[in-house]
Amino acid sequence: MICNGGIRIAVVIAFVLLPGIAAARSPHPRPLKAQTRFLATSAFIRGTWGTNQDIYLAEIIPHAGDKPLLVRLIDEYLTFQLPLSVDSLTSTTGTTLRIMRDVRCDIPYSQMQFRTAPGDPMAILHERLSYQPHMDKTPQSDTVLPCYRTVRP
Repeated sequence: MICNGGIRIAVVIAFVLLPGIAAARSPHPRPLKAQTRFLATSAFIRGTWGTNQDIYLAEIIPHAGDKPLLVRLIDEYLTFQLPLSVDSLTSTTGTTLRIMRDVRCDIPYSQMQFRTAPGDPMAILHERLSYQPHMDKTPQSDTVLPCYRTVRP
């Protein structure tokens, strides 16, 4: 009788713990909170149905004490959601965002086109705009920018 109760408890514990262990060992990237500072706006895709997409050149600090990392940041959101605030885009100290790594959209620095400064309302125009972001050190043209995506609630 005690043995059957012990087995039942062990089975219940296994069903409770195994999904958590499997998720922890999953090869899928996990969202992280990173200090993000926007350097340039690359592209805006706006629609009246479906999703909107804003692409930025940004610096992120994934963990406190890390060196800033230059990245391509994609913000996708539904039409009823708001884009990132102008305050977030123009902050000199940066803002904390939840982001997730996406290796499928990595591109070389030379292939990224910069339209405007972050938060500039001219970015939504259809004309070709060009902008040179202010950086301490411009990367080599073949430097691959790691791609991240915002994680929205």
